[in-house]
Amino acid sequence: MWRARRHTSSTAPDLSKKEFKKEKERLTTELHLLIQLRNEQRDHLIDFKESSNYNRTKPTQKKNPFYEQLRSTKNQVLSSVHKLEMGIIEAQENIQELNKWIDYFTNLHSQLLMEKNLKMSITQNKKNKEVEIDWALIEKYLVDLNLNGQTGADQQP
Repeated sequence: MWRARRHTSSTAPDLSKKEFKKEKERLTTELHLLIQLRNEQRDHLIDFKESSNYNRTKPTQKKNPFYEQLRSTKNQVLSSVHKLEMGIIEAQENIQELNKWIDYFTNLHSQLLMEKNLKMSITQNKKNKEVEIDWALIEKYLVDLNLNGQTGADQQP
């Protein structure tokens, strides 16, 4: 089998999730239609081959006048089958490419969420340390006030 590669002008990262899903669905339905068409063409070809074997003439008999027409029809059918197979291969490559992009963006999203959570926990830890320092200062001031109040009360009587 020959592999035909077609380069598209649009790039996958430019697609949104909805466009990506629509494109994937479109390619999938196109693939199914191409497979169905290929199978129909193959069935026609098989029927043609079977009927041409039946209608073959012996070397001593005259050839069928429609033989050349049938031969050209056979070549057209084979050409159509080949084009359909190339289309199927291309659609499968596109689907694989799209699946790679899905995996890439899923992993990227997960990494971004992890980084966001990490940053939030770091800022929360900083805030907790600041609150602990403030509580320690308040506690120190209260202890100092209590000591000052007790020494002042001891000196008054």
